[in-house]
Amino acid sequence: MVHRTAPDPETDPARTVAVAAAALDTWRGSQAVDEGLVQPVLVPALTIAYHPLIERIGAYAVLHELAAGEPVLLSRVSPAFSSRSQPDAEPLADRNLSRGPLLLTANGSGVRLERGDCRTHVAVGGEPLRGAIELSAHDLQRGVVLELAGRVVLLLHLTRAAIATGTMFVTLGDDPVRADLLGESAAMQRLRQDIRRVSDLDVPVLIRGETGTGKELVARAIHGASLRRAGPFVAVNLAAIPGTLAVSELFGADRGAFTGAVRRHAGFFAQAHGGTLFLDEVGEAPQEIQVALLRALETGEIQPVGAQRPQKIDARLLAATDADLDTKITEGSFRAPLLHRLAAYELWVPALRERRDDIGSLLLHFCEQELAHLGEAHRLRSAPEQGELWLPASLVARLVNYDWPGNVRQLRNVARQLVIGNRGRSRVEFVPSVARLLHGMHASPAVGAASGTSPPAGVAASGTSPPAGVAAPVSSPPEGDPAAPAQPRLAAGSSAPPAPAPRDASSPLDAAHPEGRRKPAELSEDEVSEALRASRWDLAAAASLLRISRASLYAVIQGNARFRTAGSLSAEDISRAHATCSGDVDRMVEWLEVSERGLRRRLRELGLEEHPARGPGDDPRKSK
Repeated sequence: MVHRTAPDPETDPARTVAVAAAALDTWRGSQAVDEGLVQPVLVPALTIAYHPLIERIGAYAVLHELAAGEPVLLSRVSPAFSSRSQPDAEPLADRNLSRGPLLLTANGSGVRLERGDCRTHVAVGGEPLRGAIELSAHDLQRGVVLELAGRVVLLLHLTRAAIATGTMFVTLGDDPVRADLLGESAAMQRLRQDIRRVSDLDVPVLIRGETGTGKELVARAIHGASLRRAGPFVAVNLAAIPGTLAVSELFGADRGAFTGAVRRHAGFFAQAHGGTLFLDEVGEAPQEIQVALLRALETGEIQPVGAQRPQKIDARLLAATDADLDTKITEGSFRAPLLHRLAAYELWVPALRERRDDIGSLLLHFCEQELAHLGEAHRLRSAPEQGELWLPASLVARLVNYDWPGNVRQLRNVARQLVIGNRGRSRVEFVPSVARLLHGMHASPAVGAASGTSPPAGVAASGTSPPAGVAAPVSSPPEGDPAAPAQPRLAAGSSAPPAPAPRDASSPLDAAHPEGRRKPAELSEDEVSEALRASRWDLAAAASLLRISRASLYAVIQGNARFRTAGSLSAEDISRAHATCSGDVDRMVEWLEVSERGLRRRLRELGLEEHPARGPGDDPRKSK
């Protein structure tokens, strides 16, 4: 089979211009393309969110063939991915991936993903892909998470590109503030360009964005690229200053201005002389501070408390807020003239969910920092060609798919918890706080639609949806990597697997709703545990018993530390069970309490042979 890759623009410039021009019609509507004109467009792209070779994380492939209506093949050998640090494009090249490709084709403004000849295990938004799935333009705008062979995580999304005579490229630009602001997404590229436009001007800048997006980092980047970079950068959180002290803290106070003022106090404006003053949470400033700030911006002067005359100031003012200032103005809690003065230029910092293609790189960066603090920096860089990775791809896929209401700050905290909670371990496992976080993630409509089928049974009826990005497969979902209760785990020195527990007549399953779908939130841990045991850890059968969708059950299992999947078992646990049960998979399933399908896959990964089931007389539990 011939595997097609994207043509090289340098060797085929005429065709590339035609491809890029066609992309305008397909993804953004018809626009004129004049000679030499550069126009931004949105085109599909794949970004590597996780790869065993961590230097590949963040690399991208712009799918200009797909944008032109031509198919794209995704496999071990195509397409080629490049990055700023590795400009020479290379395929994924992981030996665990199939050479047989997945097929991506344009379908209007969406994309159809087909399994084709691919023999690799593929999950789309956490759900195994069996046939084909239709991904809408909305899905692509949000980003669709693809997990390949349990080792590679990709994000299929839209990115900004540009058309110029003879070339098509992702608009990277010349970014002097790159060291301060991590990320290569289109949203971050635009933000850096905005910083470049305003950094050398002495106008006030209002930085807006949700909490945790890094507004202070943006302010520091502006200062670092400005003509005042040799001067001080003074950061002040207005929400943290008591109202009674705010005026003196900002503008200073003369000696004797109030009780206890035994010496002259230089305020933050004076401390920032010749540099930049950054006022965070400006939307929380009390009215008296707003009046004084407005006067300082209008006149270039401040009036220290107790001073007889105003003082000239020489500091550039940057401000930030996550508040809706327009609403505050309507309510009368913020002054419109101050907003107009502060917003001589506005910058909007994107939320992390709007730059999902940066999550893999940011997670890597934060994990490397925390591992270095613990002296375990080797963990991420010692990836085997076969077997378990320290950071499971399935975990990264779930983190990339999460919407991060706390943005980059929250991602950093999660990375810290994962690293510290798995200190000394050979493989990362969910820590309770992260499990609760992902279990409580806001459900989103399922990504795409399966060809010729309706969404997974129970999703609409139960009033819940699968985790954001979960896809509806073409045929009945396979067992994939079902989960099972985490206890009892293998104990050191155990000699035999426990016998299957008989079902109690007073089972909580018997008390379930007699008919109709249930909401996952209604399920107790005991109900889930009993259903899994009764169905021998077959996820589809257990979901049927519980009267919820398979996708909902998978989300419940993944978010509860009591349960585990075959993929979460350590090589040591599996090897011990294999030796004790003499390779009898049926007995290993009962011992480990995981699905047979998932366990067989792990045995193949670890190179452990399966053996036929023993007769009753050979059961070590019955030996003397």
